[in-house]
Amino acid sequence: ATTLPCSERCMRDSKRTARSRRHSRRIDVPSSLTLRAYEELGETSELRAGSLQQLRSELATLVEQRVAGWEDLQRALEQCDLWLVRFLRTRKYDSARALHALRGNLSLSRYLEGLPARTGGAKPGAVAAVRFWDLHIEDSSVRYVLDRRLLATVPGRARDGSAVVLLSPSSDFLVAWGRLGVGGFTLAVLKLIEALSLEPRTQLCGITVVVDLRRASSALISTSLRPDMLRLTERLASLLGSKAAFRVRGLWIVGAPWYARAFVNLVRTFLSSKLRSRLHLCSAAEDLHAAVEERLLPAGFGAGGGADEGGAEASFEECLLALQRRESSTRTSLRSSSSSEPLVWQRPRHELSPT
Repeated sequence: ATTLPCSERCMRDSKRTARSRRHSRRIDVPSSLTLRAYEELGETSELRAGSLQQLRSELATLVEQRVAGWEDLQRALEQCDLWLVRFLRTRKYDSARALHALRGNLSLSRYLEGLPARTGGAKPGAVAAVRFWDLHIEDSSVRYVLDRRLLATVPGRARDGSAVVLLSPSSDFLVAWGRLGVGGFTLAVLKLIEALSLEPRTQLCGITVVVDLRRASSALISTSLRPDMLRLTERLASLLGSKAAFRVRGLWIVGAPWYARAFVNLVRTFLSSKLRSRLHLCSAAEDLHAAVEERLLPAGFGAGGGADEGGAEASFEECLLALQRRESSTRTSLRSSSSSEPLVWQRPRHELSPT
């Protein structure tokens, strides 16, 4: 092995120490939630440090053994503590289960990367290959999803403290699948959910997923019932049930039309018993107010049904900053806050990017 000059080693070590300090500040849950983290997860700073060390050691062993998919495990090993601790917190610091969940996530990413371009009816050869590790918030596929509000979040939290993800399937999904490929589209969605899961409070309080089917067309539902799409849906349900790097606090399906009921019933069979107990089917959008305050939701989720975007007019980046700052979720506070504070997940700098 090549020996680095002393000056280079010192510079490298100082950068590594600086990164470690920066990540250690971010990894702690807010002081107001320290007791909850201990009661629910048994989390202490000593347990967290020891579990992270053990998880990294197990990953390093698998990489040395060149097991299947070791290249992805190497990339996972290079990630910051904040990226890895998600798997430990969702598995109550059981390192074996955390490693299993992490490998399941990587396996799903590889599966999505390898989906044929014709999946979901897309034209073969029309879709560019994409790697999950290479995605970032300025990637064209991620921006496509955000700019068309195919996935959104809100500038605040649900009543139980969880972050909120809004998926609004419509005919725009068919266009996105044709443009990005089903695999590329799903990878972009998972990358955005990952960004939310990097906030320590969200790692403890989880994520509430809202699927608004009120605009789902019959063409979209029939495409979703294709065998190749159902296999993908089953894999995603497995991720949410046992391999997710975040805690699913609730799964709300809003306004499913009559022709979507068969699809919804199929999805229910894919869910684990634990996740089925957290599934809420509601015909009226106002029913969602039991979980999320109306002021945080798009206007279409309110009793008045206004024309603007309501509380969700803020961009994904603004909402993410609001969650990170743990401030009020009103639009006013977002406008008055400094725009110079960097996002935790912002650009693909290899040594600082979560993926």
